[in-house]
Amino acid sequence: MKKFFIAIMSVMLMSTLLYSADKSAKQYIADLDPAKDEAVIVTAADWCGKEKEKGAITSLTALCTDSREAVRLHAVMALGYIGKEDAVDALNKRLLTDESAEVRYAAVLATVRIGSKKSLEAWKEAKEKENDPFIKDFLVKMEEKARGK
Repeated sequence: MKKFFIAIMSVMLMSTLLYSADKSAKQYIADLDPAKDEAVIVTAADWCGKEKEKGAITSLTALCTDSREAVRLHAVMALGYIGKEDAVDALNKRLLTDESAEVRYAAVLATVRIGSKKSLEAWKEAKEKENDPFIKDFLVKMEEKARGK
């Protein structure tokens, strides 16, 4: 009887933990709403990146065009941590068009982390028009590495 009770309690505990983890993911994804406060969105983006929450890719991709630099930066970083090919087009666009050097740099790092061949052309294009010396140097090195030098 004691073993049966322990087994039942273990199953209940595991069910509770799984349910609460799922609920947390849903709440964090819901917090990726552009109407929310910047700090809420940044926290949610960071959590989604840390947890590699694939269900957040669509929301994070949409946040890449947000008017707030911190939101774009954390959305780009989270997409890099999640590391899925689905995000590459949005990241390449940030690399090529974002006004913030920090966001562009994060986009380069995110595309490197994902490792998509789709980024090679974006790196070449960005290298030609980039005015930040650190980003330009990194792009040159990544292009050389991609060519096998």
